[in-house]
Amino acid sequence: MRVRHEWHRYSGPAWRVLVRELRGRFLSLHLPKGRGWVLELGPGPGRFTPKVLASGSRVAAVDLSLPMLKELTRRTSGPLPSARLRRVRAAGEGLPFRSGAFRAAVAYGNLLGFAGRGGDRLLRELARVVRPGGVLLLDVASPAASATEFLEGGARQRFLRRILRNPDYYFLSRVLGTAGRGHQPYAPERMGFFEFDFYTVPAAEAALRKAGFRPVDRMALAPIGAYRDRLTTVARRDRVAWRNLIEIEERVGRRPGVLESGHGFVVAAVRRGRRGPPPHRRGWRPRGPRTRDGSVALPRQTPRIL
Repeated sequence: MRVRHEWHRYSGPAWRVLVRELRGRFLSLHLPKGRGWVLELGPGPGRFTPKVLASGSRVAAVDLSLPMLKELTRRTSGPLPSARLRRVRAAGEGLPFRSGAFRAAVAYGNLLGFAGRGGDRLLRELARVVRPGGVLLLDVASPAASATEFLEGGARQRFLRRILRNPDYYFLSRVLGTAGRGHQPYAPERMGFFEFDFYTVPAAEAALRKAGFRPVDRMALAPIGAYRDRLTTVARRDRVAWRNLIEIEERVGRRPGVLESGHGFVVAAVRRGRRGPPPHRRGWRPRGPRTRDGSVALPRQTPRIL
C-alpha cells in the first residue's frame, strides 16, 4: 500500500504532474552526462530513476525499504537499465561507500526534512561520498508549502475549520515554525502523520555550505500552478499550453521572492574541494550480506533515517 502511494504521489491531479515534471527537468539540467557512478538516495519505487539512468551513468539506488527496492527493480526491468543499476539497502547517515565514489548524488523525496535532527549528519555523509566538483540535487519542503499542503489535507477531510479554530492543538504553529526551520511532530490522532523538519531556502543553503557544498541553482516547484487545480487542469489539455506553463514556472520559480511559495523547492549544489584522482571504476563497495533478492542488507546497528 505504501509503495503504491509513493508511486502515485506525483500523479493524478494536473498540478502533481506539473511538480513531477519540474523536478525531472531540474534533474536532467544539472545531472552530469556520461559514464561514472551516480548515487540516488531514497529512490522509493523508482519514480525518477529512469531520468538518472538517462544521463548514461551507472546508478547505485540506496533505500532503507526493501519493498521500495523490489518495486524499483520491477519498474526499471530491462537489459540496459539493469546492467547499470545496483540496488543497496542502507541508511543515508551510514552509506556503505568509500569517500569520493560518486560523480553526483540525487536526494529527492525531502530526505533532508525526514532526517529531522540528523539532517546535518546526512549532508556530511553525502559530502563524503561525492567527489570534489561533483553535484548534489536535493528537494526540500518549505514551511509555507508544507502549511499549504497541511491545510489542503484538512479541507479534503472536512477538518479545515477545526484546524484554523485551534491551530496550536493541530500543530499548525509548529508547521510554520521559526524563521529558519519548522517542525512537524508525530501525532497520528491529530493531523500530523510524520516527524520531519521544513527548511527555508537560506536555512537549507546554510546547511549545505556547512557540509561542504556550494549551492549553484535553486528553483521553487510550481509557484504558479501548485494547488491550483483549475489552472493546471486547463493547461494540461493542450500540449503547447502545458509546455509554456512549465517554462513560465521555471523562470518565475528562480525569482528570490517566490522560492518558498510553490510545492517546496529544489537545489543544485557542487561539492567543494580539490579534485583528486578518479575513484575505482566500480565506484562503490557495499558491505554486508546480500538478501534473497540480491540487494545489500547492512548490519542492524546502521543508523536509520526513514
